[in-house]
Amino acid sequence: MLWTLLWVALLVALAVLAWMVVRRMMALAGRTRSLERFQRDVAVIDLRMAAVIGPMVGRLDDLRRLAGDPEATSGELLPAMTTLEELAAVARGLRPPVPLASRAGTIVGELERAVRALDLLDHGLRTALEGRRDSGAEAQVSLKRGTLNLRHARDAVARVAREIAILRPAFSDGPDDA
Repeated sequence: MLWTLLWVALLVALAVLAWMVVRRMMALAGRTRSLERFQRDVAVIDLRMAAVIGPMVGRLDDLRRLAGDPEATSGELLPAMTTLEELAAVARGLRPPVPLASRAGTIVGELERAVRALDLLDHGLRTALEGRRDSGAEAQVSLKRGTLNLRHARDAVARVAREIAILRPAFSDGPDDA
């Protein structure tokens, strides 16, 4: 009888240990899925932003060197602005792991900065297209500042995306493992 109780107690202890291991593995799997989803979403935002801003910056640099077509570039600003606003809305909807919430906020802020830069570029291009004699310097300053802000916003999002891409899930006990 004593041996039977000892075996039952051992079986119960092993069952409890197995339950604890399975629970921790499930928590780790959940954190891993959450991180990987966030990494994929950020990578998509980064790629889409690069696809919009990269060609735009090239055309704007041509304009600043007086080699581009301001009317054609002006027509491309609205679709670019719409795309970046959509990306900002997607970024606001991200569900980052708790420790990465500030990084998601950085991405949203930089996308909004890029939208404001496109607005400044629109002002510069409209000013340049009006052709007033006294507006040339204002147009050039707007184009330069807008281009730099656009480039800086793109670089900041790319840097954050690289930082997020290299992260791996933590194996330590966290507050959600208790």
